[in-house]
Amino acid sequence: MSLELAVALLALLVAAFALVALVAVYARVRALEAARRIGLSGYGAVVGRPAPASVHPGPGRRRGYVAVLDAECALCHVVWEALAPLADDGVRVVALVDRPEAFAAHPGSELLADPAARAELFEGYAPTVLRLDAAGTVVDRTFVDADTDLAGLLHAGSPA
Repeated sequence: MSLELAVALLALLVAAFALVALVAVYARVRALEAARRIGLSGYGAVVGRPAPASVHPGPGRRRGYVAVLDAECALCHVVWEALAPLADDGVRVVALVDRPEAFAAHPGSELLADPAARAELFEGYAPTVLRLDAAGTVVDRTFVDADTDLAGLLHAGSPA
């Protein structure tokens, strides 16, 4: 076997492995989304449970958004840029992050590095957006992927 053929076969093997890994990740995300309607994720279901006190909307606020984000995830940064401007007097926006310095700060929104809260709300995938009611109970959870309608997701909890 020639060196060129060996290198080509090795490149083909690496490409096949990468394709299998991509398909596995895509299948996991789709399974998480499908399981959302019935509350299955392999982790403790967060919908219907109170969120950690550190992310509650707080007194006088009608709802909150919590995003579980990872600094190494490009989509997580897109989600943060779309979510952060929603903060106002009635809406608290918090991002539970691994490294707050990796995200841009936005007035009114909070970047929180709270490992305990992150562990309690993490369901195996980032970015995840949780919507909280005024009492701090998780009322909706969405695993965000490239096909997610961010504008529709973030405005679904807005009063009409």
